[in-house]
Amino acid sequence: MDRVFYYLAGAAVIAALITSTFSLGIAAFALALAFMFFRAPRWIANDAPLFPDPSDSSEDGSDFEVLSESEDELTIRGSFQALTLNRKTKCVSNIKGVLCRFDQVRNISLADVYAQEGRTSGRYSVSLSLGGFSSITLGESNDQVGASIAAAKLSTWTGKPVSA
Repeated sequence: MDRVFYYLAGAAVIAALITSTFSLGIAAFALALAFMFFRAPRWIANDAPLFPDPSDSSEDGSDFEVLSESEDELTIRGSFQALTLNRKTKCVSNIKGVLCRFDQVRNISLADVYAQEGRTSGRYSVSLSLGGFSSITLGESNDQVGASIAAAKLSTWTGKPVSA
């Protein structure tokens, strides 16, 4: 069933490309139709998005959340992505695959994003620093306590220190 909708989405994109030489209005309509065909399987299955709507006030306002924690695996969600840390394989991964091994992580960085601009209200970023200019950012939050807890959880699992 999903393949049919994806085929129709592809056909609508091709139609949009062809008609764009004649009419931009028809091409825009074809692209909107392609989007609807692409999203149709998700709408039918009634799948919720991975990250909640920020305007939804039913949440407690925390930008970091431990989704699951067992003896061997931790899954933590930030505002940018969800990371899974596995103690058996000693790997950090996200939905796309393995990002790094624990021994590649130098430290867990908890940084005030606006500190250099001299702003009084802080926005705190939590990331795994891999050395040089490479890092894996979990997310950002206005809540310093939530960001500190997320950084401490990552530090406990990787065995690396938290640096501010």
